[in-house]
Amino acid sequence: MNYGMVEGDVVLCSRQIRTFRRGDMLVVKHPLDPEGRLYIKRCAALPGDRFFQKGRFFYLQVGHDSNRTYQLALRYDLETVMTKEGYFLKNPYVKYYGVVHNWNLKVPVELTTLPMTTVASDHYYVLGDYRDNSADSRFFGAVPKEWIMSKVVYVFKKPKDWLRLLKIKEADEK
Repeated sequence: MNYGMVEGDVVLCSRQIRTFRRGDMLVVKHPLDPEGRLYIKRCAALPGDRFFQKGRFFYLQVGHDSNRTYQLALRYDLETVMTKEGYFLKNPYVKYYGVVHNWNLKVPVELTTLPMTTVASDHYYVLGDYRDNSADSRFFGAVPKEWIMSKVVYVFKKPKDWLRLLKIKEADEK
């Protein structure tokens, strides 16, 4: 999730949340990781959403509804493109989240081109915020709801020096 989170940041998560929204940071099981580690990824598309990717640009249509997609674009000042399939939001997460591309980096085709896809029911399409170096749904597909372990509620950014916090004395200490 670089640069949205960096090593040393602490995240507060909730396992009680069972509804997810586009843009949420989710803690998911990585299906291809033999060690069973958990990864934090951004929810890019919900069940029923359609999307495609072309040249590192992610295009999203909200639940097969071109008009609703267009209305969301107007409401949140997002760029749209018109295709034969209707309106799609162009890179909807770049404006409000720390999504980063390294345009000088050569990346595999899996990271730059995706066909038109509809997210299956009870599945969520997740992407890393550092899009050019992320093991995410572009490689292993949309994750089933049961693979989502929790939702990130808050990110505590790493102070420059964690040790300084340990040296703080309580006001009632002598």
